[in-house]
Amino acid sequence: MKRGLTPFKIGLSGFLLFSFLFLPYGFAPHQFLPSAAYVESVKYYALLTAAISAMLGIALMAHLPRNPKMETSLQRLVSVVLAPIAFAAFSHMFVTTTIPLYVALLWGEETSMTFAVASLEHTGAKSCKTSVRLAGMRTLNDKLCDLPPDIQQQLRSGSEIVITGRGTHMGLFVENARLAEPAARP
Repeated sequence: MKRGLTPFKIGLSGFLLFSFLFLPYGFAPHQFLPSAAYVESVKYYALLTAAISAMLGIALMAHLPRNPKMETSLQRLVSVVLAPIAFAAFSHMFVTTTIPLYVALLWGEETSMTFAVASLEHTGAKSCKTSVRLAGMRTLNDKLCDLPPDIQQQLRSGSEIVITGRGTHMGLFVENARLAEPAARP
């Protein structure tokens, strides 16, 4: 196999993975949250996919043409460390978030899920001024953004919140949220 064709094939694979990862977010009607049960059930697949993708990133960096005279130590750091980490993060996110997002877009129905609150955060960011970090979520999508103030005032760490929207058992698009009813104690 020609040495010049290998980087193209690896780069194309990375581009397709990146496209499949972020394309559905453009069509998403609302914020998407994968279910904690789904994330837990695929954690080993996600780790395996991340490891394979990191190796793909290493292979890509090893086969790219280099000019040692022009290469700086920062470029070496990016190629050796950051590229494999980025490949691993993107593929982990693909398994834990993008797959259930696709399923919810295509076959979702009105559903609800209960999440536990880990903490409240006031980021002040333009897209998410106030957020609630959800417990048990091992993804980048572990925050619920911009809840109504009356609900947010009632939330504490450990509170449960019921989120409804279009989705499946794998995850849902957030449309409404409410505080869960306290469990009846005997």
